[in-house]
Amino acid sequence: VPVDYGAHSPLLAEVFLDTYLPRSDAATFVPEATDCGPELPNDLLLGLHRVGDTFLKTPEDVVPLVPPRRHAMRGELDIILDFDFDEDPLPAVLAERLRDTAYEILALLNIHLRDFLVPAMPFQIRKLTDDGHADVKFIRTIAVQDRVELGVDLLALSMGDIASFLYGSINSAKFRTALELYAAHFNERQMRVRFLLLVIAMEALADESPKDQPALGLVERWIAELNEEKAKHGKSSGGYRSLDSLGGQLNSLRSKSIGAQIGDLFAEVPGLTEAGLADMKKRAKAVYNKRSKLVHDGYVPPAELPDLEKEARTLVETLFRAAIARSERPPGLKTVRSKS
Repeated sequence: VPVDYGAHSPLLAEVFLDTYLPRSDAATFVPEATDCGPELPNDLLLGLHRVGDTFLKTPEDVVPLVPPRRHAMRGELDIILDFDFDEDPLPAVLAERLRDTAYEILALLNIHLRDFLVPAMPFQIRKLTDDGHADVKFIRTIAVQDRVELGVDLLALSMGDIASFLYGSINSAKFRTALELYAAHFNERQMRVRFLLLVIAMEALADESPKDQPALGLVERWIAELNEEKAKHGKSSGGYRSLDSLGGQLNSLRSKSIGAQIGDLFAEVPGLTEAGLADMKKRAKAVYNKRSKLVHDGYVPPAELPDLEKEARTLVETLFRAAIARSERPPGLKTVRSKS
């Protein structure tokens, strides 16, 4: 298969699928170890908490340097991309594209087999040496954070705001969908998918709104001209159908673009100056444009994704915090603290 990573020509990789013994009792999902396949490190760092594809540690935490290794389990399958490449280490963009290709193959297997294959081990780069051995390269992302204990007192501070939001009229179906998408991104391993989930969360909050009157007047003139042209064609003709389809596209021009609708959401953020609102709208539009490029072109440079994900998270969290701030505390609400 060709793996395009921005070089003059794509890298050609051979695809192999290695399957292992099925589970001894297929009706019971019990992990069963084998001594088959390469012994590979898993994606855990014992003692550290993982969010997405990042492990969290405090400055004083010690990171285990030697991760646990294991052979294949019964019922597992290896997706292998075999290729020759002279540079060492691999360019980051190539490593990312190889991982993307492995996920594509997994998805296509699920479509073809109607199965539910899920990643059991992380994507890893194995370099074969001249003596027949293999060196394994697996990169883990670690972020340094202060640790906060979730005690009763700390959680109680949040309960009033949470209850106000849940009881308030602002808690619409749009916000429920957006919050579900936001919550889902914490479990997603792939950065591109996390970025898309965060931008879609903002899309879910956007309200359709009309363009300004000068633009609406121009659209109306276009529609009138199109209707005159449609009248010259029979309804069963190809020309009529094409014009009718174009009419639907013109009707959609009455509304602002999704990017503009997302930008308008920040007008509800308290405390923003006119300059601050303009900046937020500009940032939201820039993030949405990158989302469009990723969806329509299928590619955004991997080096841009960390900052894009961070920016999208900042924007959507700003909208959520503004919504919480606008929520009114329901009458009679009490926060009861208890310790056992």
